[in-house]
Amino acid sequence: MASIEEVDRREIQEYLSGYRYCVEMLQLRQYERVHPSPFPDPVDEVLLSGNEAFWKSRMMEIGLLISSLPNGRAKLVLHYRYIKGLSVERVSDLLGVSRRTGYRLHDKGLFLASIAYKKRKSKV
Repeated sequence: MASIEEVDRREIQEYLSGYRYCVEMLQLRQYERVHPSPFPDPVDEVLLSGNEAFWKSRMMEIGLLISSLPNGRAKLVLHYRYIKGLSVERVSDLLGVSRRTGYRLHDKGLFLASIAYKKRKSKV
């Protein structure tokens, strides 16, 4: 059985990973505009139409959550991991810390982000 901390960690990781998903969806829409399919698919149009504003607002929401964290290396790790899409190992190299320390900072950042996320959810 998963502990509360594991559930919170997975939930916040999925939430933060949504940023990269939104970026990829916006890039896909841009590609589709430039290279239209010769065979129109009405299901795709219905599925993807009007979601650009949602994706952009979700990206903004995730960016604001990360930027609301206290300044420090944990915040930088989350920014580079989830906003820029780098691996924790690469971020560790950029910060000049060991990979183990990079993962510790990542865990600390997830913990801080989950607290901030819960506070935002309780206000709404």
